[in-house]
Amino acid sequence: MVSVTDYTGLNYIKNIDAGDKFEAIEELARVFNGSGLCEDIDSLVHALKEREGIMSTGIGAGIAIPHAKIAGVKEMAFAIGISEKGIDFDSMDGHAVNLIILVIAGEKQHKDYLRLLSNIMAILKKEPVKEKIIKASTSEEILRILKEQI
Repeated sequence: MVSVTDYTGLNYIKNIDAGDKFEAIEELARVFNGSGLCEDIDSLVHALKEREGIMSTGIGAGIAIPHAKIAGVKEMAFAIGISEKGIDFDSMDGHAVNLIILVIAGEKQHKDYLRLLSNIMAILKKEPVKEKIIKASTSEEILRILKEQI
């Protein structure tokens, strides 16, 4: 059985220093530079920001899930960003976002993409799990927390 952790890694987890949601999206998308997952990071950043401009991906409870499907993505993946200070994502509940899960996929990965988004949501809706991820001190700890949710 495939785990959500199969779609991320230590190099795709980082603390975010950005001041706004568009900076945060770009900062987090750039973790895929040199990974071989995406042929054109600038196109990915553009697609993510364009999607965010249409409708906020701030889902509430301190979480945002920016996502995009573009032709240049070779393998589906996600990055995790933690913002201690919180970022205004124009979330439905008006709260700042501390946890950003940025999901990328190729254009033809629709079913797997939706399944991954659904699995991530199922994990993050557990408040204690979300809080453990936000408070984790290392990338290794975040991956361990996610693996425990299988």
